[in-house]
Amino acid sequence: MFVTVTTGASNIRPSQPSSIRAGLQRLQGVLHLILIPTLLLSLAPLALLLIDAGKTTEQFEAHPWALTLPYHFENYWVMAGGMSRYIINSSIVSGIAIPLALALASYTSYVFARFKFPGKEMLYYAIIMLMMIPFVLYLVPQYLLVLSLGLMNTRWALIFPYAAGGAVFGVFLIRPFMAGLAEELFEAARIDGAGDWQVFYRIALPLCRPILATLMIILLLGQWNDIIWPSVTMTQDKLYTVTLGIFSIAKSVFHGSSLGQTQWGFMFAAFVISSLPLVFVFILARKAFIQGLSSGALKF
Repeated sequence: MFVTVTTGASNIRPSQPSSIRAGLQRLQGVLHLILIPTLLLSLAPLALLLIDAGKTTEQFEAHPWALTLPYHFENYWVMAGGMSRYIINSSIVSGIAIPLALALASYTSYVFARFKFPGKEMLYYAIIMLMMIPFVLYLVPQYLLVLSLGLMNTRWALIFPYAAGGAVFGVFLIRPFMAGLAEELFEAARIDGAGDWQVFYRIALPLCRPILATLMIILLLGQWNDIIWPSVTMTQDKLYTVTLGIFSIAKSVFHGSSLGQTQWGFMFAAFVISSLPLVFVFILARKAFIQGLSSGALKF
């Protein structure tokens, strides 16, 4: 009887993995049928943007959805000169605001994750509750504060609010990641004589590079595409950011023909040029960004 049972089991076991693999393959096929059309729909606006960026007004009005020849690459060269100063302004603002936000968020998260003190959780949730306030509710108080400090029409009117808002979101994102780090690493560093700052700088920060890259790209996207706050605080064209620059060019150039026709090719070319820095940054930080998302950025 023992031999019969054993032999029967041996006859059943090999069939189980094959059936599981077949089921997984069918599931993958269904997922591909869903994901491929979704991917095409996601890429369609980008492809249409690149197609229309090389058209004249006549080509766009005649064939707005199709590729037309000749493709006018000069649209990019014309718009590159007008967009350069706006890209530089946005780069300066983000280049200062994002490191400030990362520094504030990382050290604050380190304190909340690795130290114990009275009222820690209450203070943490009080900071997180700031994310629940809609932007329009503190737009006027924030404007009055910037006005009273004499920061209107300066880059600091953008840098300080961006850094403060990014730090709040950064604490929400980084603290769970930092709390999951092994305590043995910090204890070993303290045994070797490292102080709190050295432990943070030499142990915590290097381990948090993926989540910091994730936060950097998220903040960069938000700041680069913001139009409400720059339009409130900036009235001088020389300080316009990318979004305000495109809006300004739209009023002066896009309707500049004698017939009043919108220069759609120039407009779409400006959109492409303004997005190139974001694409470049994402290409450089894509591995750390994906690693941060998959290793703790969404764990709370």
